[in-house]
Amino acid sequence: MSLMLSLCMYFLSFLPLWITVLFIDIKSLFETDENIYTEIISIAIIIVFTIISVILLLFEFKRTKNGYIEEYEVREVCECKMITAEFLLSYILPLFAFDFSKWDQVIEFLIFFLAFGYLCIRHNYFSVNIVLEMMRYKIYECTVVNNDGVGVIKFIISRRALTMTKGKTIKIKLFNNDFGLNIEK
Repeated sequence: MSLMLSLCMYFLSFLPLWITVLFIDIKSLFETDENIYTEIISIAIIIVFTIISVILLLFEFKRTKNGYIEEYEVREVCECKMITAEFLLSYILPLFAFDFSKWDQVIEFLIFFLAFGYLCIRHNYFSVNIVLEMMRYKIYECTVVNNDGVGVIKFIISRRALTMTKGKTIKIKLFNNDFGLNIEK
């Protein structure tokens, strides 16, 4: 998976947090006359990074000719329905403990966020993403067999229902060893 895609997916995986921070910061702008630079900087960074990340993500998902594409025969398919909810509860909900209208709390959050991001990107972790669900993608855990007859388990992101592809061959654009995007025919 490219570094740029990893960064975009990581940033967008925290979209519910970013929307909440925007709400808190905009509310703070109207409620206080004190130093509002933290809120202004935060709002600008979140909006710019979100726009850039969505554009790059859409571009990467539309660009099917580039990347490592393999064909697999689907043996078993199971839709992962709770994976996004588990991610939200495990990783995003605890971050609401930070007060994003205070610069020292923002710095504390950034240290945690950047350290976690570094580890995710370094280990080629694919961030489960609510943005993918909003784009009508679903994640499936599939047992697939490659051209050499070797069976592996892959998490496949797809817009079409893969539950009907059992026994059929599909093309997958691989992001890493575990995750890939179903290239629709």
